[in-house]
Amino acid sequence: MKSHILHICVLCCALAWSNAAAAAELPQFSDVTGQAGITFRNTSGSAEKHYILETQSAGVGWWDYDGDGNLDLYFTNGAPDVETPQAGTGNALYHSRGDGTFGETTAQTGLGLKGWNMGCSMADYDNDGDADLFVTRWGPDALFRNEGRSRFTEVATKAGVADPGWGIGCGFGDYDNDGDLDLYVANYVDFKLHGPPFFDKWCTHTGIPAACGPKGFPAQRDALFRNEGNGTFADVTQAAGIAQPAYYGMGIVWGDVDLDGDLDLYVANDGQPNNLFRNEGGGKFTDVAQLNGTAFSGDGRAQAGMGVAMADYDNDADYDLLVTNFAQDYDTLYRNEGSGFFTDVSGIAGIAGPSRPFLSWGTFFFDWDQDGWQDLFIANGHLMPAIDRAGVGLSYRERNQLFRNTGKDRFEEVGQQAGITLEKVARGAAYADYDNDGDLDVAVANLDDTPTLLRNDGGDKGHWLLLRLRGTRSNRDGIGARVDLSSASGRQHRQVCGGASFQAQSDLRVHFGLGTDTQVDQLEVHWPSGLVQRFSQVPVDRRFTITESKTSTKLE
Repeated sequence: MKSHILHICVLCCALAWSNAAAAAELPQFSDVTGQAGITFRNTSGSAEKHYILETQSAGVGWWDYDGDGNLDLYFTNGAPDVETPQAGTGNALYHSRGDGTFGETTAQTGLGLKGWNMGCSMADYDNDGDADLFVTRWGPDALFRNEGRSRFTEVATKAGVADPGWGIGCGFGDYDNDGDLDLYVANYVDFKLHGPPFFDKWCTHTGIPAACGPKGFPAQRDALFRNEGNGTFADVTQAAGIAQPAYYGMGIVWGDVDLDGDLDLYVANDGQPNNLFRNEGGGKFTDVAQLNGTAFSGDGRAQAGMGVAMADYDNDADYDLLVTNFAQDYDTLYRNEGSGFFTDVSGIAGIAGPSRPFLSWGTFFFDWDQDGWQDLFIANGHLMPAIDRAGVGLSYRERNQLFRNTGKDRFEEVGQQAGITLEKVARGAAYADYDNDGDLDVAVANLDDTPTLLRNDGGDKGHWLLLRLRGTRSNRDGIGARVDLSSASGRQHRQVCGGASFQAQSDLRVHFGLGTDTQVDQLEVHWPSGLVQRFSQVPVDRRFTITESKTSTKLE
């Protein structure tokens, strides 16, 4: 009997040592928010979240607004209460000093927008060489034109994009391939303070007190704005064929799903079918989601779509989709079959089970461990503070998740082993190599709390390549460009996507993890203009700028 017990103890110790050793081998994330000088604190209404408006307002975006080569951080914010939206501190901008720390520059730049702010998207919409800022809001959205010298001017009304709805997701993309960036805004519900039928009342969700909505609220129409090339946009929602029906829009992403050379658009909707608008050319779109398998879960249900991600996670040269959903449901991975159809592979890919207890929002694919396979990050946080007292085994504050891509069409959830253990109420999430060390770091926006800046410590053990694209005939940011890479380990494919995640903007630079490969044999950039540039024998562990050119084969 004693020998049996001893044997069990030895096995347990060996298993514990094995797990600890495996965790030690994984690149670790370190929470460096305070160390980096980020002191911003989100405020989003009451502690009990009486109104649905109070449950969303926390976005984040990475961008180099002053062109100094270092990525800066922008956070969106709500207000202390719904009655006085102009109270509180407003949004915040943090400028990178280039040494891993940030200094707040909100006042100097004029970007401290007050009110109920949601998502953000950054891009050079006027092709003048610097990145501008669009912010979705409850009420008219905002467009800040970058004037240079770290100053911005709010021009949404003048530009024609001051959409009056409750905007959530947004993203720039050149859908008509004319060289300038168009804009899509996903609107949510027609929320009015003290409005009918039950805006100010409490509702219940599975017997738990909760803010009312979205069911019972009128859905607001999304908006597509075509860039006219003169600093203004035209609302082409109706003409483009995407006006009806109106759904509860949340996350959006622009990407060339069918690889025909123009940008398609995927929209996650809350409790309603998702949309995949196929670009037909000539300024027209057709919603093909219900035909190709991306509108519903694999068993035919409309889920509570929140955030979206698009990437070639299985390295088969086409782009797959991930949608985050409500708690006690699963986040949905749609594998692109390459024939115009998608398959819900969430279960067999190892995502469905681990994601069920969590309410998920921001999400993205990124090669965290630099092994050539894109991993998956999901930001979590419940909607109802009362869930803590409900006795159902769920929590309002939740930890975020990291799914490691095994390269065998499966993912393993390794967030805790990789140091992601904080429990907060997350919403927006975005990645970037903010410290320029070659691996990808993460920023998460949290409701009623400080954000989380996760520095990747150890991801740079593998080789890497980081590319900044600069369009000349194409839009300056290269949004919509496809980059194909060949090395000893095989081929990888990336796309510069507009939008994605939830109320967030990730680094627009293209990142490849290369594992042990010490050279890139072939690199191809397929620009939205149709131009293809090829580069051979590219050195690794480097950052390059590629400028669109018919003749240049030089990496800067």
